[in-house]
Amino acid sequence: MPIIETCGHESKRTEFSYSGSVEQGVVIEFDSGNFEIDANIIRSVIENFSGQEVLGGFSMSDAPPGGVGAFLTQQATKLTPRHASFLCAILNHENHAKCSLSGNAVIIKFNG
Repeated sequence: MPIIETCGHESKRTEFSYSGSVEQGVVIEFDSGNFEIDANIIRSVIENFSGQEVLGGFSMSDAPPGGVGAFLTQQATKLTPRHASFLCAILNHENHAKCSLSGNAVIIKFNG
């Protein structure tokens, strides 16, 4: 079970572990309980953003339109922009995307 960090500025990263894979779906482990993101939802994120460089958009109060956070919340009512921060870290870890910073903004560059 890999232990990785969310994407973003060093002072704001959160360490977490997960099981599964992008292809099979993932279970993110939190102290308060586990959370699953289905493989079909992950696939829709990858397909929607394939070859693009977009904002992570992880803000719970002001997720920018067109970012991964806003897209993920549209895919399932139980998902939030915060879940996108964990998913993007997993996508980065499994080489489906790369995370970088532009000022304080997290940028996700999807393979394509």
